Amino acid sequence: MSRIHEVIHRYATARAVAEHGVSIFAVGDPSGAQLNAAIRRTLFTLGDERSDVWTDLLQAANALRWRRMTQPQPNSYQPAQVEIVEAVLRHTKRLRHFVGDESLLDQLAASATAVSETDSPLGPLLLDSIREVGESACIVVATKGSARAGLQVWLDQAGVPVLVPGELGHLSAGTEQSYVIAPPAFVPSSLMTAPATSEVTFVIPAWFGNRAAPCSSLGPHAEGRIEVKAAVYEIGDTTEPPETLPNDTEVMDTYFPQPVWDSRLSADREPASDEVMAWKVLLGGGLALWLDDGDRIRSLDPRQPEGDRVGYTSVSDVTQGTYLVLREGETERGVMYDQAMRALGPRAEGILATQERWKRALQQRLDQRGVRRAADELFALGVRSAGQVRAWTEARLICPQRDTDFALLLEWLAMTSQPTYDNAITLRRAVHKASAGLRKELELAVSQANFRTLERDGILHLDVSHEGFRGMIVTRVLARSPFTEIVTRSQVRLPFSDVSAQWLD
Repeated sequence: MSRIHEVIHRYATARAVAEHGVSIFAVGDPSGAQLNAAIRRTLFTLGDERSDVWTDLLQAANALRWRRMTQPQPNSYQPAQVEIVEAVLRHTKRLRHFVGDESLLDQLAASATAVSETDSPLGPLLLDSIREVGESACIVVATKGSARAGLQVWLDQAGVPVLVPGELGHLSAGTEQSYVIAPPAFVPSSLMTAPATSEVTFVIPAWFGNRAAPCSSLGPHAEGRIEVKAAVYEIGDTTEPPETLPNDTEVMDTYFPQPVWDSRLSADREPASDEVMAWKVLLGGGLALWLDDGDRIRSLDPRQPEGDRVGYTSVSDVTQGTYLVLREGETERGVMYDQAMRALGPRAEGILATQERWKRALQQRLDQRGVRRAADELFALGVRSAGQVRAWTEARLICPQRDTDFALLLEWLAMTSQPTYDNAITLRRAVHKASAGLRKELELAVSQANFRTLERDGILHLDVSHEGFRGMIVTRVLARSPFTEIVTRSQVRLPFSDVSAQWLD
């Protein structure tokens, strides 16, 4: 399909959805409704001031409910669900005799058990609908890659592709119907305002009450805006558990799993010479990472063609969904630096001496002026990346990425340009050469990897033969803290186990 035909097709599908609206299949799910009621009852009873002892239990229960909503494949296709149910039961047992209302624990345990013993009714309804329309005319839309991976294994038997919202730009001709496995509130409004198919159907559990079809973010400001209508069809046993909450009760309930960030521990001070400011990044596979304000970090883009998947991402662009390529036990930066030094041979000693000299001078200037004032002075001088001035003191961060920035930095430090400038550039080239060799190894390992495993589990171990890099992993960013903490330099960019990332999707 040519580009012009794609545009014409998009206009046609948008017109069809604007005229006829979208459908919402609200499917009865008694076991899921029981779990939903138990969670909401617990949240209401505990209120906003609930003790932290409930956090682990509620996170696990919420993850189980979210999976029930967004992954309706049979339980036999959901090995991870067993672990979540076991966690709910384990935490309810742990809290016995430590909480005031044990009935809340009973309800959560019973509902989690019920979910583990019954397949979601949304699954059979989805399969029947696909067969009625025709497998070749349908696609299924999942909330994100992890949900897609689980659904695709199940739907392979039906020959129906599963996509995420960002992949709907290029559909094969003849695709008429998309089934979105999530409520409208949890997917981009573009699925309705700029649809990829002429018919859009949301498949949701009946116990989720918000069935509104949101409009475009620009809609309220547009004249004659199009409002997409939603026709709701209730299917199956939609009976709700007995209501025990007061009428018109509002419960702060997010439904989708969220990270729980503790309060900031670092005092309002500048880091010492062996410390840095860093964001905590939660990763797939139950890992976390302290991410400093360096220029970039190695990453992976599975959407790129083979041979171009491994590259670098700016630290500022590391967000939820980014895939990072990391080394277990030691930072990649350190190993690349050591390899470059060995490759430089007899020149290494002189280069190391000039590197140490300008970095020592920079640290002394930061100690005298403070980081904020130093950054302001460098910005005024024309150093574009002055906000990273603290990171430049790190021994293995060679120099600013822009050569002009480095030259201006040396001028600000009142240091002669040569041989310091040329030595740093030589070292950087040596590191880039060593890094290019590793990249080839990583591309080869990635080409042999199973991306479904990466999407499903959020982590993938790479088989890399490169010396010193046998512990390489690819892991998905699940969340990034909204604030920084002061940590020691030795902690930065080293993945470590962290249970707070356990149930994030």
